[in-house]
Amino acid sequence: MFNTDAKVISELSKSSPKYTLATLIFTNGTIRTKLYRMMADMTEVKKKGSKATCLNNTSKNRAYKYIQKNYRYLHSVIHSDYMTTAEKMADLMEIPNIGPAKAGFILQMCIGEVGCIDCHNRNMFNIDIKDITLSKPAKLATKLKISQNYIKLCEELGGTEFLWDNWCEFIAGEYPTKFKDAQDVSKLHVDAIVSVAGK
Repeated sequence: MFNTDAKVISELSKSSPKYTLATLIFTNGTIRTKLYRMMADMTEVKKKGSKATCLNNTSKNRAYKYIQKNYRYLHSVIHSDYMTTAEKMADLMEIPNIGPAKAGFILQMCIGEVGCIDCHNRNMFNIDIKDITLSKPAKLATKLKISQNYIKLCEELGGTEFLWDNWCEFIAGEYPTKFKDAQDVSKLHVDAIVSVAGK
């Protein structure tokens, strides 16, 4: 799953800022939202932009507008050959509404590193989040330290591929009426991102 779908997203993101933009919009959309809603939400965002009802939440709307304004810069950060992964995470956490988990999710999809330690993973692995929680605004040194702790934790849990595949298996089991299997969960990420990127 990771080796097919996440790699497709990574290749798309590297090929064009428009796919990085779509990945950032998708990531923002997944916050406190069930994954199975994302195709409908991304279709609405594609049509209505910041006026989409799925962006009625103030934090999501602010993030969406920030992403639209800064996505080319964020694309250059994500695909930089001169920045560490922790530095990339720190820059991504400048996006309103994006903390360590979603910054890690963006890098998981765009460059195949880190991962998303969301509420499901926190419960599954009984994670104490005090060392990976960021209160904004934060100084760069604080963001880098949190990022380093977060990256280390992802590695200790099994790495980005394991985190992706394991999460997809879990979600497929949680929502059997919404997904055929874990592959279906994984593929939805690609489909949603491609749908909002458009032609």
